[in-house]
Amino acid sequence: MAQGEQKRIYIAGPMTGYPDCNFAAFHAAAERLEQAGWKVFNPAENFGGRKDLPRETYLRLDLAMLAQCDAIAMLAGWENSRGAKLEYMVAHELGCLVIDAATLEPLANAPTPIVALHRLRLVEPQQNESILDEAKRITEGVRRAEYGAPADDFGRAAYMWTGILARKLRDGQCITAMDIPLCMVAIKLARQSHHHKRDNLVDIAGYARTAAMVAGEE
Repeated sequence: MAQGEQKRIYIAGPMTGYPDCNFAAFHAAAERLEQAGWKVFNPAENFGGRKDLPRETYLRLDLAMLAQCDAIAMLAGWENSRGAKLEYMVAHELGCLVIDAATLEPLANAPTPIVALHRLRLVEPQQNESILDEAKRITEGVRRAEYGAPADDFGRAAYMWTGILARKLRDGQCITAMDIPLCMVAIKLARQSHHHKRDNLVDIAGYARTAAMVAGEE
């Protein structure tokens, strides 16, 4: 980089499952970074903000942009985003500075990316998050976007459970092993009706198979 050339930074964060693909957070971060003197590469501006193109189309351009940068700014919730984790890993390999997009300071306790086969997991340098803290983070972040508010999510499932268990809601009736996979399928259907997620469909198929196993058909 030539002396005095403006440093470049790429914004990474979650999009899938967020209202308007979380673009507002990307644009707000871009404004803060520009005011701080960075030349910003904002993926939310790519393709005129279109949201209907194949994932690999966005990914090719995003990684090309990232490769030109000196730093990467991580938005809240990036740890739960498949794309943002990949961008974090690439930035780490490129030796990019990693900063918090909210504070504009170096990312605290930045995890070390480890690739194991086809999976990327993040190892924290200090395991100081309690079970309650982790549960709070998950239920307030991406899970809320994927499933909706708990009252709505469970409310949809409750309607289906009522139908499944109606004959059991009587004196002397017991819940059986077969009722469990049927109720679990209902939960996954309720979540899929709120927002498409491949895991929901895989789980539905899995619970259907366990129902067949309970029935002795497998």
